[in-house]
Amino acid sequence: MPDPFGIAREMWPRHRQKVMYLVVGGWNSLFTYCCFAVLYFLLHERLESWAILTLVWAVASINGYIGFRYLVFKPARHPVVEYLRYQAVYLPILAVNIVALPLALTYTSLSAYVIQAILSAVAIVAAYVGNRYFVFGRPETTE
Repeated sequence: MPDPFGIAREMWPRHRQKVMYLVVGGWNSLFTYCCFAVLYFLLHERLESWAILTLVWAVASINGYIGFRYLVFKPARHPVVEYLRYQAVYLPILAVNIVALPLALTYTSLSAYVIQAILSAVAIVAAYVGNRYFVFGRPETTE
């Protein structure tokens, strides 16, 4: 009978990054959505949705960067350079969200919480591609 732990140990080095991305990304998605839900609940009558989304982004992007940098990807550049590249991935996602959430609130009967959950699913895919290949990808060496 095959040893499942032996198989897992054998496959871990090859799939570690993907598994850890799912774990850290899952945590970051939950953290971000909970921040949104709490801040939207508390502030939606006083602030526009773009302001709430910006507050969420300010907190959640730091949480996500730290998790991805230290738990998922091996640091390849100076932390400040990687953080700026990280924001280059997440700022366009924030911009789409800032436009899409108010439009969806205006033209659908969905709640902000449902709309944000849907937008989060799209953002997760875009963020993985950006993180994997742009932010934390190994710099090409010229020899």
